Amino acid sequence: MRMLFWLFVLAALAVVAALAAQFNDGNVAIFVPPYRVDLSLNFLLLLLALLLLAVYLLARLGHALAEFPRRVADYRASRGMMGSLHALRVAVLALLEGRYARVERAARDAQGSPENAALTALLAARAAHRMQEYQRRDDWLRQAGSDPGVQMARLVSSAEMWTETRETEKAQEAVAEMQRSGGRHIHASRIALGVNAQAHRWDDVLKGVRLLDKRRALHAASAQGFRLAAYRGRLADHSLDADDLVAECRRIPTAELRRPELAAEAARLLAAAGRGEVAAELIEAALKQGWDADLVELYGRIDAPPYRQRIEQASAWLVEHANDPALLRALGLLCEREQLWGKALGYLGDSRRLQPSGETSLALARIAEATGDEAAARGYFREAALAFASELGAAPGGGAAAEH
Repeated sequence: MRMLFWLFVLAALAVVAALAAQFNDGNVAIFVPPYRVDLSLNFLLLLLALLLLAVYLLARLGHALAEFPRRVADYRASRGMMGSLHALRVAVLALLEGRYARVERAARDAQGSPENAALTALLAARAAHRMQEYQRRDDWLRQAGSDPGVQMARLVSSAEMWTETRETEKAQEAVAEMQRSGGRHIHASRIALGVNAQAHRWDDVLKGVRLLDKRRALHAASAQGFRLAAYRGRLADHSLDADDLVAECRRIPTAELRRPELAAEAARLLAAAGRGEVAAELIEAALKQGWDADLVELYGRIDAPPYRQRIEQASAWLVEHANDPALLRALGLLCEREQLWGKALGYLGDSRRLQPSGETSLALARIAEATGDEAAARGYFREAALAFASELGAAPGGGAAAEH
């Protein structure tokens, strides 16, 4: 439609020019001695128009010839960019498909384009990491470092991969540089959390868990696992000094310290450091929050007075947990230490009836030996040996051999 309009305009102009030329009777004389050229004014105007058109066309031709090398260079660069983009697409697709060797080949093809070279190098680094080619992975990461535009992506990828391979020092350096560059988004914070856990920087682990919890960026189970690991690590760091260990237990939030896993760990360390009375108090507080058979077992094993007070406490628990073999065994062990032989035999016998175990039989053997019943002691020792062998996965038939 537009072309039809311009054709109509040109036709109208031609008609107007033809009509105007009919009323123009002027002549032009050009003297070039010894020659004289006479032209009509209309013809002169036509020649001038043709001359202008020829000059315009020659100028266009000259400009095109001057621009030809640049256009060739632009074409080649465009063709290289298209090839690089195709290689980048192939690399991304192959990485998602898990075809890691193809990722590296595509990354090499894309290196001719500076715009995509660093990005494809990062993809190739991840592919080499998946193939456990760690030296090649680090080479690709160094290549990616030449482009400031992918600096943060390189740091995040480096920290994540080095954390997976437990190259903690490198990962720490990457995380520190990432934080200096302002990389505090959720994924970077998750990576920093894993690095700090590997480096045993427990205070930083707890800070990271609180930060991710605020953003709802960490599953509750994962958050609890990291917290538990951090508190356990802090306890282990102070396990060589009993006073420091007790102080560290007081610094841990009460709700966390009363969780069965952490309470058991703290009680074992306290008992090993010679603070069994504090360990027993800790277990009692944890059991008030929730019953746990492993904590009850540990309560009976702690060799620290006053035993009678702990026997009274365990007897009170027996009202609600009368048929708990772990509690009966714990009571038997406590009575054994207090040399209450009759009660110890009763509790241990009930525990043995409900749940036979090598520890119960061994305690019965010690009591029988202490009371002078050698025959019963030998039987219990034999029973304990068979039970421990069974618990350790001894070969079938071991019991028959022991009887002979």
